[in-house]
Amino acid sequence: WYQRRVREAVVSTQSTGSSGINAEYGMYHHFQHYFKQINLSHMLSFVLLLAVLATTCHSRSAIRSGVAADENDYMPQGEHNSDYDHEAFLGHDQKAVYDNLPAPEAKKRLQDLIPHLDEDGDGQITVDELHDWIKKQLLVYIMDDANALHEGNDVNHDGFVSWKEFVATTYGLGFVDNEQKAPEEGEFDYRQMILRDYNKFISADANGDQFLSVDEMASFIHPEEFHHTRHLAIEESLKDLDRNGDGLVSVDEYMADLLADEEELMNDIELLERERRKFSEQHDTDKDGFL
Repeated sequence: WYQRRVREAVVSTQSTGSSGINAEYGMYHHFQHYFKQINLSHMLSFVLLLAVLATTCHSRSAIRSGVAADENDYMPQGEHNSDYDHEAFLGHDQKAVYDNLPAPEAKKRLQDLIPHLDEDGDGQITVDELHDWIKKQLLVYIMDDANALHEGNDVNHDGFVSWKEFVATTYGLGFVDNEQKAPEEGEFDYRQMILRDYNKFISADANGDQFLSVDEMASFIHPEEFHHTRHLAIEESLKDLDRNGDGLVSVDEYMADLLADEEELMNDIELLERERRKFSEQHDTDKDGFL
């Protein structure tokens, strides 16, 4: 949610040609209770960092669990979360529409969807057909995301995004042709983030023409969902989780990453034990104690 809302603010301001500071500050305002002592200079640096993170990050938890969802999403505290089912089935935007419909109208619309799920026309929805449908809804979200970001970065409106265009709209004109410049004192160092983005850009550029189409932009911002870029998502996740730099992820590193994202889980002994079991039973396939 956080990444999606920040990205929407950034894309909105990019597409209108504005500086982006007002909309991005609106997102910052939601989290200002964490930053009450921050000064203006630091705040503006933080706002720029939000913009960059929104266009470059993908969910480590999605990579860690191997699927888009974690058990805690659909079974929080062991209770079935029907809202999760609704969003998976309808997609984020359509779920919001259905939530505001009268029950009879929502039921009718759901019935109208059945022929679209029933691929073989036998009047029954199999698990595979349901699986295919949910994958299509995910793809709709990804392509909506890609279209919005592509439009915001296509500065000359030629239908493609060059690396220079992406750098200019994401990091600022000062980084064009100077992506690895050392930061001034007190400035954030973007060099590693820019290098990661460049590697993703090259991998996403399937035809090697040094420009990204909308389809290629989809694999750039969601590398975990496409075969030709998935290795980058895995490599980035490995680097993020591998705290001692030995090229492996231990169960302690795995758990540290989980708690870094959700510190409130530290006291949930049952959940922590379940995550440890998931590491050893599901992820560590060769049972050597490492990923």
